[in-house]
Amino acid sequence: MKIILATSMRGLGGTETASLRLGALLARRGHDVVLAASDGPLVAQAQAAGIRWQPLDFYGGAAGYLKAGWAFAKLLRRERPHIVHCQMARIVPACALAAKAAAPQTKTFYHARGLDAATYPKIARLFARLGVFLIANCRHERDKFIRHGFPADRAAYTYNALPPIPAAPQKTPRSHIALGTLSRLDKVRAVHLTLDAFALLLQRGLNARLHIAGEGEERAALEAQAAALGVGGRVSFLGAVRDLDAYFAATDILLNTPDLAGDHGAGVGNNILEAGLYETAVVSYDVAGIAEMVENGVTGYCTPLRDSTAFAAAVETLATDPALRRRFGSALRRRVTALCSDDEIYRTTLAAYHMADKT
Repeated sequence: MKIILATSMRGLGGTETASLRLGALLARRGHDVVLAASDGPLVAQAQAAGIRWQPLDFYGGAAGYLKAGWAFAKLLRRERPHIVHCQMARIVPACALAAKAAAPQTKTFYHARGLDAATYPKIARLFARLGVFLIANCRHERDKFIRHGFPADRAAYTYNALPPIPAAPQKTPRSHIALGTLSRLDKVRAVHLTLDAFALLLQRGLNARLHIAGEGEERAALEAQAAALGVGGRVSFLGAVRDLDAYFAATDILLNTPDLAGDHGAGVGNNILEAGLYETAVVSYDVAGIAEMVENGVTGYCTPLRDSTAFAAAVETLATDPALRRRFGSALRRRVTALCSDDEIYRTTLAAYHMADKT
């Protein structure tokens, strides 16, 4: 099967990482995968994984969007793919219209990874009219689209593909509890709420340090907040992290405080899946689809949104109970590897593609 993954690859965010991992998995299973995307730090990895790269940028303003749509139509006419798999909502109309004009046999899919809450009704109706099929990044996201009017018989879900699974994750011995975050530093990921909870934990006497992994527009504000809270000496900013082995060896508990109310946000997050692979206990707000992996009291703790007291209490419980940390970490690894194994992601992705054969 020939599959075109259409996306942006400019950064090191969740969408770029998920696109790379999915494309590499499909290429390993013998499919001809073309990455139609802008250049970025992960493109060389994609090519090394056997993915063909076609430079294409839908994010150059209105004129750039039209130019990219025209170039995409030419690409479709030349490649005649079975599937166009759009990884971002913005590019779907151009890709779907290009497919109708240049390659009518090609089916267009949108991989839903979250939208602004107010846009769901509009996007669900528009994409339905365009004949697009939906692959959501969790059950919660699929059900949200159906609730907003997207046809259920054209909607499926699959979790994000995983990086290589470490054989025997290890924790580096230390005299304190190491807490970590791993996400883009933006307002939605809301690491400032993690800092508030961390300050509360230090006030309670917990011997802990926090390392914040990731880059983004909020970094300067977070550094200033840490200083204002008087915790700057116990907080490290690591920048973008590529070595997951080293990061999770130095992390006892992963903290996750995305500020996502109602229909905001989607999915489980690569950070949660990666924590599972490294048998690392997780404390997260119960938002989007996170509880599909982090079952409260079973594979981690999911606490109510913006409840810093409940969140800090959950962290403190894990921090003072190494056996519970190990139990949660092992349980999360079993759940993640069952639901996100290469075989399962491949099965659910191909099942979604074959939805198009029935319409």
